[in-house]
Amino acid sequence: MLRGKFFFSLVSLMMPWMVLPAGAQAPQILTPEQAAAAMPDDAEAIPADEMEETVETVKLGGEEKTTVQEGVQQAESYESTVAPDSPTNVEIGGTTDTEATPPLKTDEEVMDPTVHDPSRVAYAATRPNARTMSLTVPGPRGLITDRDGNVMACSEVAYQPAINFGQLQDESEENILRVARKAIAAYEAAGFKVLEKTNAQLLDHYRNRRWLPLAIGPTVRERELAPLREKVKKIEHSHLIPLYIRNYTSGTSACHILGYTGAKAKLPTGPINHNDPIFERQEGRAGLELKFNKQLTGKPGVWRLMFDESGKKILDELQTKPKPGGTIVTTLNLEWQKAAEQSLRDNTLGRGAFVMVDVHSGEIVVLASAPNFDPNKFIPAISQKDYDDLRNDPNTPLVSRAFAGVYPPASTFKTITVAAALRHGIIEESTYVNCPFSVRIGNHEFKNHSKFTGSINCVTALVLSNNPFMYQVAATRNPHLGAQRLCDVARRFGYGSTAGIPLPDKAGNVPDESWMHRNYGRGFMAGDAANLSIGQGALLATPLQVAHAVAGIANGKYLPKLQLVRQVLDAEGNVVYQFTPTSQTNLSDMESALATVRKGMKAVVNGGTGRRAKLSYVSNAGKTGTAQWGRPSDDCRLAWFAGFMPADEPRYAYAALYEGKPHQRISGGHMAATVVREFFESIKSGMQEALSKPKAGSADVPAEELSEEERLRIEQEETAAAAESAAQEVQKREQEKRHSRSGWDDGRSRR
Repeated sequence: MLRGKFFFSLVSLMMPWMVLPAGAQAPQILTPEQAAAAMPDDAEAIPADEMEETVETVKLGGEEKTTVQEGVQQAESYESTVAPDSPTNVEIGGTTDTEATPPLKTDEEVMDPTVHDPSRVAYAATRPNARTMSLTVPGPRGLITDRDGNVMACSEVAYQPAINFGQLQDESEENILRVARKAIAAYEAAGFKVLEKTNAQLLDHYRNRRWLPLAIGPTVRERELAPLREKVKKIEHSHLIPLYIRNYTSGTSACHILGYTGAKAKLPTGPINHNDPIFERQEGRAGLELKFNKQLTGKPGVWRLMFDESGKKILDELQTKPKPGGTIVTTLNLEWQKAAEQSLRDNTLGRGAFVMVDVHSGEIVVLASAPNFDPNKFIPAISQKDYDDLRNDPNTPLVSRAFAGVYPPASTFKTITVAAALRHGIIEESTYVNCPFSVRIGNHEFKNHSKFTGSINCVTALVLSNNPFMYQVAATRNPHLGAQRLCDVARRFGYGSTAGIPLPDKAGNVPDESWMHRNYGRGFMAGDAANLSIGQGALLATPLQVAHAVAGIANGKYLPKLQLVRQVLDAEGNVVYQFTPTSQTNLSDMESALATVRKGMKAVVNGGTGRRAKLSYVSNAGKTGTAQWGRPSDDCRLAWFAGFMPADEPRYAYAALYEGKPHQRISGGHMAATVVREFFESIKSGMQEALSKPKAGSADVPAEELSEEERLRIEQEETAAAAESAAQEVQKREQEKRHSRSGWDDGRSRR
């Protein structure tokens, strides 16, 4: 394989899109309508992989120096999670309203504040074995809701079975252990799970902490406890410790976004100290629970207990109520999130992602991934075995494909290629390019796997998902884009950088010259531009990035800054943070180019490779993508469909991804487009209602003015492009002279 610079023969310089033998018939010119008509009417009768070419990166040299990681990668928050040591890990949670928090109860009484009795205090003060304790009650965790206030994470009352020793008359070790073992056996007989307790642990608790119940089993939710309550009353020295436990009300929905909690530290086991916590304090371990742990964590209260020397409780006073944490209001639509997850389960064999973004405000409305997991399994604790099973599952359910999986964007990226070519004056919408079955660049052949050839413009190229068109405008046409300019435009649409959301999303990869030298030992070559133009090569992106880029295309004026959290409220309901829509990148210099791209994307759905994404109630526009990905030995294919709707007045941009299994033949126009159609059809009534409302936040999101640096960069690019174009024009005239002398022309028959 040749490395470094390509060497072109005289024949290769006579580009097949420029010249034909004298007397030959000019190639057919296909309009978008003609291209659509040429597509078979019965999409169902066509094998999926024939609806759109499945492409792979052409190896140019140096790629073996490094392995670019594709697919799902462990998100940092999950990778660093430490599994709880035992199921005794307990979570304390709550609501945003103290009064709405269910009261903590003992077996028979509500723990409301009692009247402080000085006489009892004086009595205890005269008895040396009496105990007075001020203990900390951890504050309940706040809520996490969707955009409409639908609760996704809250708290509920739960209980732990415990032994309440009190002050035993017989304090011999034998009697302490007899009392404990008898209670443990009774709990087991009643149907409770009981954790192993050594004799040393039981004796230490009695010596140091006998005034407080000893938890001996996992937390039991209220609904599970109901049939066991009467049995507990009959157990001597029994006690049910009341506490709040985290509850993810939607099960597996949005699990990668919400995350889960875990114990911050174990409860003390030695002598009771002032302000010891009664319950284990909780902290966020992943997702929004981790990112907004400070805001969700409540303020502790103070619980005062007093016992006489016989162990009888004479004071039980909640002196200071704990205050719950704040509320996190996300931008998600929970109903649509569930619908997207269901569509992924039904149409991707459980391996895919779906993202939807408001093209004006940048709010992330859906951020779905499959497979997923139930965060309730982590509450109050997850067994080491169950945790290991999740982490070792080859389908990686703990990792979100939507924002932590990186993939070649495949043909969805052709929208960026066309936009860049139009922006830099490489082509116009009226420019027609002859597209043969393959294009030779140096010693490498870049193939067109579709059956369609002829002279097409950029709109038709998107309709057909034609590769040779992209190869030529990016790498070989005179003038052409080149890899660097193409990558620069990609970065303007959010590729190659994290999204700025409060989750550990991946940046993907958009190479530059320095990256190529570090990883491949060479700079950009023409073949790299060809690979990149169809969303292959070293280009990697998350589904979130693809949807974000489409939002910029659909908006046409600016790339909105993505947002996942609308508001943060304190415990009293006061707004601590309010999201204000803003732009991330000014695209005003590309308005005309993006209008042409949108025209092509509409035609893709109306008659091209994306016909399966047509909707019954609203217009849709999009772009398919199909590629080989991962290790060659796996023979896996990747299917994309990315688009926006409504087609004429865009409100939402989206991206659907399907990870194919080894040897499975799929296409974006078949599998991913089906995910899109079924999702939007399932939310028909809700979407119609949403579309009837005014645009969210668009009036308050003017495109930012170009910075001086950006303006100078664009001017320099335009100057360089003009100079290059002039030089190429001179070269073209020289070539035409040579062609004329040798019996070749520019594609038109001689008269």
